[in-house]
Amino acid sequence: MKHQWNTGRQYDEHGQRMVALIDTGDCCIRFSDLSRNIDGAVPLGNFLQNHRLDAYTLETLVMVNYDFGNYSSSSTTLTWNE
Repeated sequence: MKHQWNTGRQYDEHGQRMVALIDTGDCCIRFSDLSRNIDGAVPLGNFLQNHRLDAYTLETLVMVNYDFGNYSSSSTTLTWNE
């Protein structure tokens, strides 16, 4: 599941655009902060690997982990679809 949203934080003329994708192969959520050029991966624990995540939960997991620096760097840049 790919999901994109704007946090409303004012990092550039678009605000802060975030894109996230669940990567079942690596058991993580990959994300890109397109406004700040940051790509990362948040690990999914065993509990979350077996559950379908809705858009709200995906946003919350990414933003909480992102804000607290609980993510690893990623070489995957996700794209924004208009």
